[in-house]
Amino acid sequence: FLAALSVAASTSAQKVFTLDKFPSEEIDQESRCGATIEADAGTLVVPAVGQNIQPGSICIFTIHLQTKSNFRFNISSLDVSGEERDEDCSQAAVRIYSLTNLVPADRVESYTFCNDNPPPAGGSFFLSGNLATVIYQASQNASVNSGFTLNFEAITFQPIPITQESSYTSATSGFIRYPVEGEYEANRINTWLIKTSDANPNLELDVILERIDMEECDANGNFSINEVCLCDALIVYEIPNTGILEERERLCGRSNNTLRIEYLGPNFIIAFFTDYVNVPGQGSGFQVLYKPHEVATTTTTSTTTPPSSTTGPSSTTTSGSTTTPTTTTLRPPSSNYSSECGGILTGTQGLIEYKVNDYYDDYERCLWTIRTPYRTRIGFTLSQSEVEPRYDNIQIYTFNASGIMGTHVFNAPVDPDSPLYVVVEGTVAFILFQSDYSNVRHGFSLSFAVEDGFDNSLLYYEDKNTILEPRQEITTRFPEAGQYRNLELSTIAFMGKKSNLGYLQMNITSLDLEVGTDGDCNDKIHIYHVKDPETDPPHYTHIARYTPVGGICQSTDLPYPDPNNRATGIIIILATDVAGRGNGIELEVSAFSGLEFKACFYSRLGGTGRDSSPSLILG
Repeated sequence: FLAALSVAASTSAQKVFTLDKFPSEEIDQESRCGATIEADAGTLVVPAVGQNIQPGSICIFTIHLQTKSNFRFNISSLDVSGEERDEDCSQAAVRIYSLTNLVPADRVESYTFCNDNPPPAGGSFFLSGNLATVIYQASQNASVNSGFTLNFEAITFQPIPITQESSYTSATSGFIRYPVEGEYEANRINTWLIKTSDANPNLELDVILERIDMEECDANGNFSINEVCLCDALIVYEIPNTGILEERERLCGRSNNTLRIEYLGPNFIIAFFTDYVNVPGQGSGFQVLYKPHEVATTTTTSTTTPPSSTTGPSSTTTSGSTTTPTTTTLRPPSSNYSSECGGILTGTQGLIEYKVNDYYDDYERCLWTIRTPYRTRIGFTLSQSEVEPRYDNIQIYTFNASGIMGTHVFNAPVDPDSPLYVVVEGTVAFILFQSDYSNVRHGFSLSFAVEDGFDNSLLYYEDKNTILEPRQEITTRFPEAGQYRNLELSTIAFMGKKSNLGYLQMNITSLDLEVGTDGDCNDKIHIYHVKDPETDPPHYTHIARYTPVGGICQSTDLPYPDPNNRATGIIIILATDVAGRGNGIELEVSAFSGLEFKACFYSRLGGTGRDSSPSLILG
């Protein structure tokens, strides 16, 4: 299904590449705003003569050098920003990135130019490597003269020539198997550019990677755990409508499991890098299936591997969203938006709009999990809120391996013309909205976006957030199969759907985490409960720790249950270290009314106030 749009390498003369000179696919001109280029020198002119690039379009080009390496660029003309001021180049820009597996995602070389941040006047700029991508973000107010002219040439001799191959498609679904049979070749760079039509910028895709079999640098030798993908690697890059390249996954090693990336945008690049060492039996490659996302009714669950993750004999993972059969509400239409009372939002930015134009109820308790993968700081903007001051509020809690890391409370109405902004430290957060027994009002609009900084201390995560109907009972095992992973920070949350009608009860039936030789916890869980403080209002801390400060890893560490401890929600944090694994945790959670809860508690204790089984009953 992939039609390669390429021009053979030329070392004797510079070539001019305009979109209308590439072989055409059966697609319209607008959706062909992108191409693959294979040459050591050339000029890229955008738009082509007679081409009409629609305002707000994203154009993507990959450039593969053929016999040399390292780029020298020069932009001879640039007019992209329309009539508006754009000092940060956020409205329209030309961005150039070096694509490679030899540096981490946060150290990729790149340039960004726009009218208010022009390229060097008459000068050159340089980029390392053999592969680059050029992304043109057209202005919403683009004029007929908007566009650019980019000149490039390779400047460094290649002692060991690298074979380059590229492909382009505008199809919204497809299948890639590389190689088709046998083992892949050494010293190659292959790219697949999936550039769908800008006519559907809200298209969301599921990308499924399977049969991953690649050479992995020896983590026990001269390479650290973060360098095992320096040999051969498969990288998935997403280009959202901001035009900013984002690395979504970096994989190497071997695994029979399936990696699923949900809600990927309509434009992305798959890049496969192999080193020059030819090791027999090094690998049979991979296969990729992508298609439009299918919405399903499930318990909201988000799982992924990191942008520098590995899969191999000692570290096989199953990634992507999984489902747990329950009778819960419909999953939000996107992984970074929610209008429901609770759920999971995952990504570098997102939005909660809860009853903005409706009245919330008395005794509401809504809990959202916010995951910003491998980032260290999250900025929250409350752009609209009519919550009752002092009595109703929006609470933010961030967590790390030690438990609660930071907190903030929005406790007053906010006018849309005067939004409130706060930055909290952490990669995962919980948002709790709570209302008391009277004076309901309209809800709120809360958005989040990552700030600068990456968290390199984690490799894996998984988030579960389940809302229980009254009298519903569920059993949860984490992980669902096998053992948990090293350097993992995962969360499990439960909330009752009708907090004013009852409480939750949790019974831990199995706990298998790694314990050190000194009896201390190498891996641990922290348990927090959502409950009403017993002091007079205002109440700003509804989430409180239940387990000891250091967390627990053995059933003997469990606190003795208190029948008066009634929680409307439960949060569990799993934090693991770099070595050693276990089977995790199994638990039962039930939603009860007040009288049902107390009767069940004493029933479990046999009416004696003691329990002989190594389990925890938490309300």
